[in-house]
Amino acid sequence: MSDRTIGGLAVDMKISLGNIIVIGTLLVTIVGGWATLKNQTEQNTVDIAKATTRIERLETGSGDMKDRLTRMEVTLQNLAVQVDRVVRAVERPGADRP
Repeated sequence: MSDRTIGGLAVDMKISLGNIIVIGTLLVTIVGGWATLKNQTEQNTVDIAKATTRIERLETGSGDMKDRLTRMEVTLQNLAVQVDRVVRAVERPGADRP
């Protein structure tokens, strides 16, 4: 009386060595897949942290570069004003010319 009918199918309720091997294989596959997924997730977390740190450094560097370029622009504008003054002084009529 080890046979049962489930959904119109005859099912043998005995567990054979083949059933145990299949169950063991499934368990090993599930555990292995879980471990692989966990390791990949941890590695992705580390990679994201590294990328975030790199992006923050680049943003800080570009901000510093922008400040430097602004200071250089101001310096060049000041030099242009001084050069214009010198040119006007040299070209002024009545300047010391022979």
